[in-house]
Amino acid sequence: MLPAGFLSVVLYRRRCPATHLTAAMGARLGALTGGLGFGVLAAILVLWTAFRSGKEIHDAFLNSVQQYAAHSSDPHMQQVLELLNTPEGFTFIMILSFIMTLVGFMIFSSLGGAIGAFLLQRKERR
Repeated sequence: MLPAGFLSVVLYRRRCPATHLTAAMGARLGALTGGLGFGVLAAILVLWTAFRSGKEIHDAFLNSVQQYAAHSSDPHMQQVLELLNTPEGFTFIMILSFIMTLVGFMIFSSLGGAIGAFLLQRKERR
């Protein structure tokens, strides 16, 4: 997402070369890019889950977590596995994962947009 934020600033500058972009404006443009990227990911996941059964998705996710837990020495992994075995716990973890993914997309793309605007602003001054 860092390169996506950077690219969004570069493409915006190409379209509107007379516009003076600050790092804050680049960060906002990057955040918008991150939100759109998350929207695309969410749409793909919704389509994927529409063609799969809930049990199949739950089993695949639980299987991957169990494999990770087998190699981990963290004592809390057993609690996570117990939580995943309940429908409420699985739903909670999936919603939390979506929120964390959205935040990550927005942070990294904002950072890329701010860096892009800063570098293009320095290039402009020279």
